[in-house]
Amino acid sequence: MKLNRQHIRLFIAQKWLFWALLVVAVILLAQLAEHTNTRIDMTTTQRHSLSPTSMSLLQSLEQTIDIEVFISRHHEFRDLASNILKRYQRASSLVNVRFTDPELTPQRVRELNIRQQGEILVSSGSRRQHVLDLSEQSITNALISVVRQQQPVIVFIEGHGERSPFSDANFGLSLWSGYLQATGVEISSLNLAASPSIPDNTSVIVIASPQRTWLEGEIRLIQRYIDDGGNLLWLAEPEQHLLLSPVAEQLGLYFNNGRVLDINAQLLGIQDPGFVVIADYANHPVTVATPSVTLFPDAVAIEQNTAVATDWDFTSLLHTGDQSWIQMNTDRADGFLPEFNPDTDMLGPFSIGYLLERWPDSDDTPQRIAVLGDGDFASNSYLGNAANLDFANALINWLTEDDALIEIPLITTPDNQLKLSDVQSIFLVIGFLFVLPLLLITIGVLLGWQRRRR
Repeated sequence: MKLNRQHIRLFIAQKWLFWALLVVAVILLAQLAEHTNTRIDMTTTQRHSLSPTSMSLLQSLEQTIDIEVFISRHHEFRDLASNILKRYQRASSLVNVRFTDPELTPQRVRELNIRQQGEILVSSGSRRQHVLDLSEQSITNALISVVRQQQPVIVFIEGHGERSPFSDANFGLSLWSGYLQATGVEISSLNLAASPSIPDNTSVIVIASPQRTWLEGEIRLIQRYIDDGGNLLWLAEPEQHLLLSPVAEQLGLYFNNGRVLDINAQLLGIQDPGFVVIADYANHPVTVATPSVTLFPDAVAIEQNTAVATDWDFTSLLHTGDQSWIQMNTDRADGFLPEFNPDTDMLGPFSIGYLLERWPDSDDTPQRIAVLGDGDFASNSYLGNAANLDFANALINWLTEDDALIEIPLITTPDNQLKLSDVQSIFLVIGFLFVLPLLLITIGVLLGWQRRRR
């Protein structure tokens, strides 16, 4: 085909148009890449991304957060710290991150009491929180601590054999209180017999499983505290709830006699039916923040006392299963009966936890009370079981009216270790050391033989 001048001019025009469009496309792609940051985390647990709750917290920030990392320029953990903190910066423009070399700024290190390489200082205004390990949980906890409008003060009542927030014993609550303190909660204890007054700055009073009789004056102090609008967490126990019967009557609640037994505990490998497994929750922010089942050893059932007129809004929070029952014979020496006795026992389901809420006329802030039929779930022995820790923390955040901070996530990675039996290990060794090399040699010999035949 012979090309005339018109065809040549058209071909040249098309050529220049192609190059012009290519340049425009490159420029547009460069602009798009400059102003767009899209990341896809393909890992099983999204361990290279922030959890939804951390993202929600960052997107709700109203004040600037300054994060300063004290780490040397060539330290092995500097890149790791940078990668983690970049996730926070991408999630919110109010997060400022800077790295400080402690070797070059010794005076600042002394002023801020920096104790180790890689230590992180999270601050907002005059509030500061030190972070000693590079994990999302610790950093998010520090953010929660500095963005709280005010520091909650939780007072644990003592003097009647209660669980102590400072005790490391199995019965104690030191693990739980330590976690709360990491999120900016102040923990203290109070003996009403020695100090018959409740501090004015108290956010929540905790009565954790008293074992001895209360004085009438102490009970009146608690009743007056409730009447004045105070928030309360009461962890009751079978039989021991009778020590505070006037408080239960004031709240419009009734405790059933006996202990709740649950045959479903066997599904978790627990043979003792005294461990109550809770998988049925009310639709409430506290339970929305509880990702799985919770475990309550040795619980008592609670009911609303409809004969008492109150202005509380009641929420039955924790429901046992249909296979649960109340054993009326509470003598532990006789052991738990493995089967339901229709002559003496009561068949479930039951409630072992109630939330109470009301709005005083003089205040827009609600008064909140939580009453649970067990205190073991938060003890050092059982806090790490199932979702007990998530539930306990969400409960405190609800009582302190930090509704936006109810769920504090902990991102964990699955077990990345490959566990093989002895037989599997032998097959693996034989395969790599003998079978695979012989297979490669055989293929090589066959290929050489075919080429020689050609």
